[in-house]
Amino acid sequence: MSSSDRSNRLKPLATTVVALLVLITTSACVRPLYGNASIAGSARQQLAAIDVAPIPDVSGHYLREELLFNFSGGVESAGSPKYRLSISISERTVSAAVDTTSGRADAAALHLTAKYKLTDTTGHTLTEGVAFASSSIDRLSQRYAAVRAVQDAKIRVAKVLAGQIETRLAAYFATPS
Repeated sequence: MSSSDRSNRLKPLATTVVALLVLITTSACVRPLYGNASIAGSARQQLAAIDVAPIPDVSGHYLREELLFNFSGGVESAGSPKYRLSISISERTVSAAVDTTSGRADAAALHLTAKYKLTDTTGHTLTEGVAFASSSIDRLSQRYAAVRAVQDAKIRVAKVLAGQIETRLAAYFATPS
């Protein structure tokens, strides 16, 4: 057996060993976002300490309820909160498809933009940002079905926005300051 044959057989083994060493070395650097590893408490505990200010309009109500559920299981903080989350939303509905015979919109898209700001108890801004989500709406000829389709779209958009905001705030709390 020549030395080139032996080196060709050892290359996959060496590659595997190097990959395992890299995996073992970097796995110590990763910690769960919602874990209890930090001294100040987990991101989950920090999220539960947020007071979500009331948000105007129906879409704002759905968004606030989703955030409260995501942060603390739907229960408002019993103690004094350490943070306050203020959100302003803008809503826009755009017709996506128009029936050529009736001239009515058959489908539309609901776009919701949420500008959020997290402050501490003194009013100092900790983080702020913008989240955006959209959902389609079927425009139906039956009145109740059309109203329900819009309501369902608002609920879907609120869930997406709440997930985005929750993830961004959890990342903020998980990042060492």
